[in-house]
Amino acid sequence: MKVNRGYTLIEVMVALAVFAILAAITSQALYHAFDTRARVNQQANQLNELQLAMTLFMRDTQQMIERPVRGNEMHLFPPFVGQPEYVEFTRGGLVNPQGKERRSTLKRVAYLCDGLTLVRRTWENLDSLNRKQYQDKIILANLKECSFAYLSHARQLLPEWREYAIQQNQKKETLPIAIQLTLTPHWGNMSLLFIIPEALYGG
Repeated sequence: MKVNRGYTLIEVMVALAVFAILAAITSQALYHAFDTRARVNQQANQLNELQLAMTLFMRDTQQMIERPVRGNEMHLFPPFVGQPEYVEFTRGGLVNPQGKERRSTLKRVAYLCDGLTLVRRTWENLDSLNRKQYQDKIILANLKECSFAYLSHARQLLPEWREYAIQQNQKKETLPIAIQLTLTPHWGNMSLLFIIPEALYGG
């Protein structure tokens, strides 16, 4: 007569220990896989935001024109204002087919480094009677550093651009030929140069 024997306590304990080890290894691998995927997705989103912001900045600067604007009390603002953390200019190229909309094809645009963010500022009217009425949109966040510099025709990189500045060649330059934008996201430092066709080829 054959007697069916059950598992001994030692066999059960060994089986539980093996199962616990396998479960720990599997859970750790799954955790690392999900964590890696989350970090990759986060970096991909940050790169997309950076690409969109730089595309917008490039389109604005490529459409820059030499046109001053009027502000409060008819004060005349220069075509271009360049400071270490603020740049403002007039851009053209806005679509208005056959003049159907009662607005100009020009627009006043500014970019400012506001703390840890890069902000795009626009005014509803080109010659605004109230300069304090504007719309701000954050296009880049979580920056460690943000600044502008300006390249003259003499190939000098200046931290500030003054209206009708007389450079070494003794020519009045209303616009720089390029804007250098320096950004420091959390993954590293980058410095990008944006050519201004109106200044480089227009004169």
